[in-house]
Amino acid sequence: MGLKHFILSLLFFSCSFLFSQSDKIDSWSYNSNKNLDYPFTNQELSFIDNAFDEETLKRINKIKALEKYVKDILRNRVQILNKKYHTNENLPKLSSVSSAATTKIFNKNSFNPLLYNFDFDSQISQIYRVDGTDYIINVIPKNIQL
Repeated sequence: MGLKHFILSLLFFSCSFLFSQSDKIDSWSYNSNKNLDYPFTNQELSFIDNAFDEETLKRINKIKALEKYVKDILRNRVQILNKKYHTNENLPKLSSVSSAATTKIFNKNSFNPLLYNFDFDSQISQIYRVDGTDYIINVIPKNIQL
C-alpha cells in the first residue's frame, strides 16, 4: 500500500509542476509604468473620442486592461522626434500608413496615434518620417513581462 501511495504522490506532484509553468505570454500583461494609474487627460479623452466608436469607448471604460493598453500607447509608446531629413534615408513615410486622420497638416502637439493603423502589438520599433518635415514618429514595441 505504501508503494502505491508513493507512486501516486510522485505522479501528482510531477503533473502539478508540468501545468504550473507556462511559456504562454498574456498579451495584456506587460511592464506598466506608474503613469498608467492616473486618469485620462482631457487631450487623451479627445484622442480616444476621435478614434473610436461609441461601443469601443464603452469597452475601454469598462475593461481596465484595455484602458491601460490605450494609456500605454498614448503616454509611453509613441514618440515624436526631431531628426533632420537626409535625401539618402529610406524611412517609410507617415502617409504610407492607413489612417482615419482627416487633416493633412502635421501638428506635433495634436498628433493622435490612435487614428493611424500602427501595429501596436509589434515586438520591434516602427519609425516613420512625417512627410515634408524633420519629424519622425517612433512607435516603441510593447514591453512584455515574462
